[in-house]
Amino acid sequence: MPSVKPRKIHIREIATAVAFMLVAVVAIGRLFYLQIVSYDRYKNETSGSISSETGIKASRGLIVDANGVVLADNKTVERVFISPADMKSDAERQLVADNLSRILDVDYDTIYEKTLKKNRKDETVKKNVEKEEADMVRAFINKYSLESVHLVTSTTRYYPFENLLSHVLGFVGSDNQGLYGIEYQYNEYLTGVDGKIITAKNGLGQDMPYDYEQYIEPQNGYKLVLTIDQTLQSILEKYLEECLEESGADNRVTGVIMDPKTGGILAMATKPDFDCNDPYTLDEKSQKKLEECEYEKGSEDYLKYNTRLLMDMWRNKAINDLYEPGSTFKPITCSIALEEALVTHSTAFYCPGYHRVDGYGIVRCHKTEGHGALTFDLGLQQSCNPVMMMTAERIGEDTFYDYYEAFGYTSLTGIDLPGEAAGIFHSEKDFNNVELAVYSFGQTFKTTAIQQLTAVSSLANDGNLVTPHLVKRIEDDNGNVIVDFETNIKRQVVSAQIANEVMAVLEEGVANKLGSSNAGVKGYKVAAKTGTSEKRDKKDKEGGYSLRVASCISIAPADDAAVSMIVIVDEPTLSREEGSMIAAPYNSKIMSEVLPYLGYLPVYSSDDEQYKSVAVDSYEGMNTEAAKEAVRKLGLSAEVIGEGGVIRAQMPAAGTEMTVKGGKVLLYATDDVNEKTVTVPDLVGKSVTECKELLSGRGLNVSLLGTPSDSANCYAVKQYPEANTKVKEGSVISVEFRIVELDDHSLLSE
Repeated sequence: MPSVKPRKIHIREIATAVAFMLVAVVAIGRLFYLQIVSYDRYKNETSGSISSETGIKASRGLIVDANGVVLADNKTVERVFISPADMKSDAERQLVADNLSRILDVDYDTIYEKTLKKNRKDETVKKNVEKEEADMVRAFINKYSLESVHLVTSTTRYYPFENLLSHVLGFVGSDNQGLYGIEYQYNEYLTGVDGKIITAKNGLGQDMPYDYEQYIEPQNGYKLVLTIDQTLQSILEKYLEECLEESGADNRVTGVIMDPKTGGILAMATKPDFDCNDPYTLDEKSQKKLEECEYEKGSEDYLKYNTRLLMDMWRNKAINDLYEPGSTFKPITCSIALEEALVTHSTAFYCPGYHRVDGYGIVRCHKTEGHGALTFDLGLQQSCNPVMMMTAERIGEDTFYDYYEAFGYTSLTGIDLPGEAAGIFHSEKDFNNVELAVYSFGQTFKTTAIQQLTAVSSLANDGNLVTPHLVKRIEDDNGNVIVDFETNIKRQVVSAQIANEVMAVLEEGVANKLGSSNAGVKGYKVAAKTGTSEKRDKKDKEGGYSLRVASCISIAPADDAAVSMIVIVDEPTLSREEGSMIAAPYNSKIMSEVLPYLGYLPVYSSDDEQYKSVAVDSYEGMNTEAAKEAVRKLGLSAEVIGEGGVIRAQMPAAGTEMTVKGGKVLLYATDDVNEKTVTVPDLVGKSVTECKELLSGRGLNVSLLGTPSDSANCYAVKQYPEANTKVKEGSVISVEFRIVELDDHSLLSE
C-alpha cells in the first residue's frame, strides 16, 4: 500500500500541469487570434467608439474654357458646427443657440434642439458661411472661451461670370453635387474624395497622445477643359439678348456656334437665362408670370407653379426643346438628290405657286403667285417649296428615309449634356408620299437645334456627320490628362464633292442677294439658309395657328468652314416673323465679330465699295492742309471751319465708324467752336438712297449696318440716334438695313 500512494500524487500533478498547459494554450491562442489574426476587424469595430472624426471637404474640380478661362470656380467658406457632448450646462446651450441664431440667421429653436443631443460631437448649424459671419462666430467663441462651437473650412461653387453659359454649366446643390448641365453630366469626375482628421479618445472622452491622430488628405475633383470659347460665348449672348428684345419672342431664343469639322461647341446659349450662383431666382419675365398668376401666394398651387417656371427657365432650349426646322432642312433634301444623281444644278423646274400631292391636295409655295421657271439651284436659294416637293418625288420614299436616318434625325446626337430630347418623326412604315412632300421642306417632323445644326454642318465637313461635344479633355491638379475627347465621325452621309457643291450654292445665294441675304457678312464668304415654320400644335391667344418659329443656319468661311451657327427665335411677337428678317440679321451680327476674332480678315469686293466704312482718325493738333489730306486718303471729304492754321476740334470724333461714300469730316480751325445742332430725321422704312439723301441734306453722316442694298426690297429697320433727336452737325447716324425675303410659313392649305 505505501508504494501506491506516491504514484497517485504524481498522476494528479501531471494532470493538473496538463490542464494548466491546455488552458494556457487556449488563452494564448485566443489572444493571438484577437490581437493578430482579427486585429484589423476589432480595430475598425472599436475605432468609432474611441475616436472623433472631423471631415475635410475636397474641392470640386474647376471648369475652364478652351483657353483656360475659369468658368466654374470654388471659393472658401466655412461650416459652423456644435458639439453638444462638450456643453457643460443648459445656460451654455441657451447662450450658443441665442448668439448663433443672430449671427448666422438660423432659427433659435432649431439650434437649441441640436444642443440637446448630448451624445453628439458634430451637429451642423450652417454650411457655406462667408468670411464676415465666420469672423463673428470666432469672436463669440473667443469671448466665452467655448469648446463646444467649431468652424471647419470648406469650399462652395462659384461662377465668376454669373449668367454666362448658365444653361450649359448648370449648378450644384447645397452639398456641392451637380444638379444640372455639365455639373450634373460630369459630376463623377468633378466630385473629389473628402479627407478627414481622426483623433483617438480615452474612456473619459479626452484626447489621447498625438500618435493616435490620423490625417487623411482630401483628393480634389478633376478639371474639365471645355471646347467653349468665353469670348465667342459673350458675343453670342450679347446678340441673343438683343434679338430677344427686338423680337419679343414669347418662347425664348437660342443659338449655338460649332466647329463643323470636330463637333466642338464653341458657344451655346438660351435667353432669358439665369445666374448660376442663384439659380432659384426667376428671370424677370418668369417672375412677372408668377406675380400675375391666379394662385394665392404661398399656396400649394402657387409653389408648384413657381417650380414649373424654374424648370422652364433651366431648360437648355438648344437640346431640350423640339421645333420644326422649316427651310433650313432644304439643303439636306438637295444634297440627297445631287448625291443620287437625280438632278443637276441646272435642272429646270416650274413653280406655279403650289404643288398637288396625291392623297392630300394642294400644298402652296410661300410665294403664292409662283416663282415661274427656275433652276434647281435657284429653287434652293429662293426657298421654293414646289421645287423641293418635286425633287423629293424623284428621290422616293425609301431612299429619302434612308438618308433622313443617315443624317441623324432618327437618333440622338449624343452631345454630352443631360436631357437631350428625341425628335418626333414618322416611322418608316408610316412614311408615305404626303410625308415625303412636306418633309422635303422641313415640316411635320420635329428636331432639336443641336440636331439640325449637326446635320447641316456635315455639308461643311465633306459630308461627314460628327458627334457634337462640349468637353475637350479632363485633367488632374497636375495637368495630367485623364480623358481626352477626340473627334468622333459617325459616318459619311454624302460625298465631299456634293457637300461642297451645296455649300457653294448656298454661298452664291447670300452673295448675290438670291436668298438668305441678311445672314451675309461684308467681305466674307457665308453660306446660309433661313427658315420659318408654323406651329400647328399650339394655338395663339385668339385660338388660331399664327405662331411661328424663325431660324437661320450659317456657315463661314463657306469654302473652308471654321464655324457653323444656328439662331432660333421662337414665337416672335414684336417684329416680322420670317427667319430671314429676325434670325438671319443676328447670324450676320454674330459672325461679323466671330470671324475677325478667329483671325479671318475680310476681303472687299467691288460691289461693297459704296457701303465700305472706315474709322475716323484724330486730326486735332495737325495743320489744316495735312488734316485735309489725311481725311481725303480715307476716301472722305473734309470741310474746314475757321481761319486758324491748326485743327482744334473735329466732328465726328476720332474712332467713329462711318460710310465712306458721301462721308464728310468737319475740321474746326478755331478756338471758338460754335457747333451747330440738327434734328435727326425718321429713316425707318426708307431705302439706302433715301437715307443718304435725308442725312446729307442736314449735314449728317451715315454708318450703314446690316445688309444695305440698292434693291427695292431693302429698307431701314432701325436707327441710332432715334428720329427727332438733336445732334451736332457732322454726327454719324447708324442705320440698319434688311432685305425683305419670304420663307415657307404658309403651308398645307388649299
